[in-house]
Amino acid sequence: MNENENLRVNITDKVVNNLELPKLDVAKYIGQKSKIEKVEEFKGKFGYFLKITSETIDKITEILDKETGEPLELKASKVLGLFEDKDGKIGWNDGTKLGVFLKKMGVKHYNELVGKKIIIIPITNKKGNDYLSF
Repeated sequence: MNENENLRVNITDKVVNNLELPKLDVAKYIGQKSKIEKVEEFKGKFGYFLKITSETIDKITEILDKETGEPLELKASKVLGLFEDKDGKIGWNDGTKLGVFLKKMGVKHYNELVGKKIIIIPITNKKGNDYLSF
């Protein structure tokens, strides 16, 4: 049994494993303008966070959604943390990444971000893959 076989998990009749996704050259999207479409709140393993998503930038016809069969919608996103104080209040302050981003966008609360214009930039992860953000 090799190392990758140890990571496989069976869910119903499907095998869940690390998949090799098609590479996408994001260079042509860098600098494009878009708008923020959605701000979602989540609670994860390490606390509360926001996922901020742009409108659809492009539809990738080479990659189809397995459920709908439609082309993949390419969107930029940003994840920013929220903090919980000792009294259980959840929020942010001016010095946090979220606070700096809100000030840059000219709003006081993240709910006001929807519809704001953004410029697409690349973010490179530790594995060297580029993702679209703002």
